[in-house]
Amino acid sequence: MSIIKNKIYVYFIFLFFLFVFFKFFENVYIVLNYNYETRLINNYGYCEKSSYGFVKYIEKKYKLKKNINIINDENHPSSEMFVHKPNRNYYENLIIVLNYNDQDSKININNYSIIDKFKNCLYLKKND
Repeated sequence: MSIIKNKIYVYFIFLFFLFVFFKFFENVYIVLNYNYETRLINNYGYCEKSSYGFVKYIEKKYKLKKNINIINDENHPSSEMFVHKPNRNYYENLIIVLNYNDQDSKININNYSIIDKFKNCLYLKKND
């Protein structure tokens, strides 16, 4: 009988350790108290990292009908995954530049006019 009780205690301690190690309680709290958009902005940033917040802001404000090229001047995964729609063409004259660094940028913004800007995130239209 005591062996069974000891096994139960060991399983309980092991299970509790797993809950704490994988932050189960904290993750449940976050999921219950923050909506989907807020959680994504907290993880991917508004105008830093992959800049999920800025990309979604541009998509909603300008009601993009096509896919748009997104250039990130920092080394982060592509942010096109946030707005890419299969079987749609890309805008030829519009781009989004994230984490723009004027000293060492992948793009020359002198060839573009700024449509919208937040800190170092830009929504640009190519000059004719």
